[in-house]
Amino acid sequence: MSPDFRVTKITYRDLDIFPVIVDYDMEEGKCRGMSARIDLFSYGALTAEIEKLKGEGRRFAIEEGVMIRKKGLIFTSGFFLFDFNYFMQDSEKFAEKINSLNMPLVYIENSDRFDLTPLIGAGVKCRIELLEF
Repeated sequence: MSPDFRVTKITYRDLDIFPVIVDYDMEEGKCRGMSARIDLFSYGALTAEIEKLKGEGRRFAIEEGVMIRKKGLIFTSGFFLFDFNYFMQDSEKFAEKINSLNMPLVYIENSDRFDLTPLIGAGVKCRIELLEF
C-alpha cells in the first residue's frame, strides 16, 4: 500500500486521534510549528519535559524520537516528537519509524519547514494524513 498524503485540519475538540507525529527541534531544544502551539496551550509543559533530557537522553530523543503521554498536553492518547531536521536527512529511517507503529493511518504535522514528500518513495506502508491546527 502506498502512502496517501491528505491535509487534515483539526480543532482543539478533535484531539482523540492517534498516532500523531509532531516536529520538535531536539538539537536546539525548542519548539517548531505545531509543537510551539502545543507548548503554548500547555503553559510550557512540553518544553519543560524536553529540557529534562540531557546527554544520552537528548541524543536518543534526536535519533529515535520521544513518546509524550503526559496528561494535559493536548492529544488524548499522547503523541510522538521527532526532530524533522534529523529524520528528513534519512527518509528511509523516518519511513521505518512510521512503519514500526504498525498502524493503517498515521498523522504527521504538515510542516512548513520540511518537505515530507520523500517519505512517498521511502517505503511508508500506511496512509499518512498531514495534520494542521
